[in-house]
Amino acid sequence: MDRVLLRWIALFWLTAMAKGLQVTVPDKKKVAMLFQPTVLRCHFSTSSHRPAVVQWKFKSYCQDRMGESLGMSSTRAQSLSKRNLEWDPYLDCLDSRRTVRVVASKQGSAITLGDFYRGREITIVHDADLQIGKLMWGDSGLYYCIITTPDDLEGKNEDSVELLVLE
Repeated sequence: MDRVLLRWIALFWLTAMAKGLQVTVPDKKKVAMLFQPTVLRCHFSTSSHRPAVVQWKFKSYCQDRMGESLGMSSTRAQSLSKRNLEWDPYLDCLDSRRTVRVVASKQGSAITLGDFYRGREITIVHDADLQIGKLMWGDSGLYYCIITTPDDLEGKNEDSVELLVLE
């Protein structure tokens, strides 16, 4: 009887460890209107029984995305992206070449806004969705949903969504 119980525990443990932390953002790109509210969705699963820490991070575009919308993208960026189809001149650059800041963090029921976002209607709802009350021009960019659990270190702990704010 004890051997059977030990085997079930071992099987359960191995199954939980094999899956690990999985973070997914269902919409990879979202277009929203200036001064309107939006929700950036983030789902995660974990084998941990301890509460997760949710963090949303903002990264600005590497180049101005509005120029492309108006047909004024640079010929250098166009030629580079044609040579490497995986590379996006607006999204793929070093963090040192763009603005990176924490939007909000949630641990348990406590939500903390990053310095730049204090005073704005921003919160984390459900398990990990970022809700922004009124979009501003500077909100266009990449948003990363990052999940941290103390005892589930395997798997994919982040995913991103591109938000483009239009008038």
